[in-house]
Amino acid sequence: MTRRRPVPLACAPAVDLFLAGCQGVGLALAAGVFAGASGRRGALGLIFLAAAVAGGAVLFALSLTAEDHPAWPGAVAGALTAAPAFLVARGVAEGARARQDGAGMSEALIAVAALVLAGLSLVISPIALVAALALAWLGIGRRRGTARKYEGLRTLR
Repeated sequence: MTRRRPVPLACAPAVDLFLAGCQGVGLALAAGVFAGASGRRGALGLIFLAAAVAGGAVLFALSLTAEDHPAWPGAVAGALTAAPAFLVARGVAEGARARQDGAGMSEALIAVAALVLAGLSLVISPIALVAALALAWLGIGRRRGTARKYEGLRTLR
């Protein structure tokens, strides 16, 4: 009986890029959600949005450079990932604040969820894809709910 030689993994760099990309998506989402947990608008909200975009860009770029890939695609993708995550998290935090007298606890829970997502994306990178889909579903659902909110109040003349 002859021994087989191990087959070299030609797709290993692609797998490394996929996992680094997933990790970058998770970290950028976490940066956006963490910054959006405050639920602030106005000048302070713009500062938090800028911090989320910058943080998402840097974290995504760092996750790619850790696997010896170029950083610039990560900076662009991180910025484009963190901004919508910020907007969805800010909307959720604002809604919680509007329904409660003291929404500090819900804002804290959103921030903790962002930190948990960051930790999980470092350990189990593809979990970021599930988080991205969940945030997209939440954002679309909130937009549909807003559109239906005043549906019965419209009158035809």
